[in-house]
Amino acid sequence: MSGTAIAFKGVNRIALGDLATVVAQAKALLDVDPTASVLIFDDRTSALIEVDFRGSRDEVLTRLSAPETDGQQDAPRRGRPRLGVTAREVTLLPRHWDWLGRQPGGASATLRKLVEQARREDTAGERVREARDALYRFATAMAGDAPGYEEALRALFAGEAERFAGATAAWPDDVREHAWKLAALAFGFPPSPLDAVIPFDRRGAVQRAVETAFPKAEIDAAVPVLGGASAARVFRLTIGGADRLLRVEGAVDAIRNPARQYACMRIAAEAGVAPSLIYADARDGVAITDFVTVAAPDPSRTREDRLRALVQTVRTLHAAPLFPPLVDIFEGIGAGIAQTGVAQVLPRASQNLMARLHGELARAYPRREQDRVSSHNDLNPGNVLFEGDRTWIVDWESAFAADRYMDLAAAANWFAADEREEALILQTYFGAAPDDDRRARFFIMQQANRLFYAAMLLNAAAAERPGFRVAVADLHALRLSEIRGEMASMASFDGRVRFAQAFLNSAAHDFETARFAWAKAHLRA
Repeated sequence: MSGTAIAFKGVNRIALGDLATVVAQAKALLDVDPTASVLIFDDRTSALIEVDFRGSRDEVLTRLSAPETDGQQDAPRRGRPRLGVTAREVTLLPRHWDWLGRQPGGASATLRKLVEQARREDTAGERVREARDALYRFATAMAGDAPGYEEALRALFAGEAERFAGATAAWPDDVREHAWKLAALAFGFPPSPLDAVIPFDRRGAVQRAVETAFPKAEIDAAVPVLGGASAARVFRLTIGGADRLLRVEGAVDAIRNPARQYACMRIAAEAGVAPSLIYADARDGVAITDFVTVAAPDPSRTREDRLRALVQTVRTLHAAPLFPPLVDIFEGIGAGIAQTGVAQVLPRASQNLMARLHGELARAYPRREQDRVSSHNDLNPGNVLFEGDRTWIVDWESAFAADRYMDLAAAANWFAADEREEALILQTYFGAAPDDDRRARFFIMQQANRLFYAAMLLNAAAAERPGFRVAVADLHALRLSEIRGEMASMASFDGRVRFAQAFLNSAAHDFETARFAWAKAHLRA
């Protein structure tokens, strides 16, 4: 036994750790429910561990720690100790015996040397076989009736890791998780820090990425990078003492498409506004880039300095070769708003207001081909990194060819504290004081951008907690200007909902202002 055990009640894992701790937890469960079906496995070999649960917890643990004996003791032997040598029959051809007889030390010593050498040379193969046998034992005991069981075993013995992952995808969560833990070694993946953080169904794709990008290099560390609203899983890899960023994409949908996303990343990296793209495979949904270390703000740089730096980076992006197209930005926002209606996350009156405001914006805003640029479309603070004098933009899931004012509006909504800083954005971007046309387009797109974020965040909340509803009173509780500095709270469900409410409430407020009426009238003229 390895000393570490795992216990299941039915298909649910109930304990993992050293054997005594696992047995104690299983005993506590059985004391409450004596009819429960509990299986305990050696965590490494998947051998079933038989435990006598009769009596008290202390009695069970005492029996567990008692040495096994058959009640007999070997009588002391005189003479030379046996040293663990076991005599067994070996069948060889005459030429093999002739050769062994000519070796120094005789046949037995030579055979032992040959066996030890073979063991050393086949250590990796032996580990794989042992891991494969362990996975087979566990799967047979725990998933014999699960969908895809036979296909999974065929894939296991054929050495087809990704086929195995697909066949086991519908297994009960805890069973699948432990099977995938055993599978990494069973399919010959070298022991790696990736094992602890990368789910087995993506392990092959990540392994291919690392081996292609860094041939023969070893991974020193793999640490999840938390935060942000991306559907991708993001990790910091330390390879050869240097940090890199690994992205493992989530499910593909109408917006999240690695083929378009990686094309945009490559253009942005070549323009110098995104970290260098080291590897990208759209089929696998895996990319590796340079890692940006975010430093504490330079006290000598003001808010305005940082705002100018961001806008200059956006201007550089917009001058880059055009991104692939996707959708008219207003059509995309409208689809997001419609999705909130399907989820019924908003009160009916608020949903109707959101749709009406979007319709007014879409009708008022003139589309111009000269304003179609390579646009990031999601410049929230989590996607903007300041590294010394450099400003980097990351996370290109929402990027496509769109109206330039979408990025400018996002910069204003997230980073500008007042109208003076909003004017600074336009002044920096265009290199001149903004005229009425630019100010009107900018203000209308600010409201559209607020609807975009409100819909995106509300739909994410509905997906995370089906049946979630926003109370009417909450929609008027705060404005964006009041919580703009609380970006860290976006890591929580409640924080994301607060920002959604603030975006929607701010757009609804500005919808009633004279500035909004002026902007619409000016653009319609």
